Amino acid sequence: MKQKCLLVLTVLLLVAKLTPAQFLYEKEVKAHDFEGVTVDGRPYRLFDSPAERILLCFWSVDCDYCHEFMQLLHKNQEVIEGCELVTFALADSPKQVRKKMKRLKLKGWHFFDEAGWDSQPFLDYDVNTTPTVVLIDKDKQIVGEAYDWEEFLELITENR
Repeated sequence: MKQKCLLVLTVLLLVAKLTPAQFLYEKEVKAHDFEGVTVDGRPYRLFDSPAERILLCFWSVDCDYCHEFMQLLHKNQEVIEGCELVTFALADSPKQVRKKMKRLKLKGWHFFDEAGWDSQPFLDYDVNTTPTVVLIDKDKQIVGEAYDWEEFLELITENR
């Protein structure tokens, strides 16, 4: 029975041309608020942001694939034009995150929490793999998620 349900869900996703993440967010889902201080000392609150679109990017400084993804974000800044970038890094220290972000030259709001996977943003957005990108609209509704560059491009271009 379980296999039949998975097969039906897979067929529905293929017919609808939706990624699993888009399927999960077809109904309006309110984003989780977040308040904190960036690794460079700036205060930030998600629900106070006036941005039309917000990209939450969960990544790890020890993940080569994450670095590749972040470098693609930097090289393709036009893709994220008009989006506010908010990153949550798995790292050993805020200093390590500052150093990596300086090298990556990505403008945005960059956070570190020593709780790592157990930090509130990772728990609130049910992040269990990196990179994970969550797109939020101006009404603070979750539009969808992406887990690789191709999914991200599809998500961001469909939601301009």
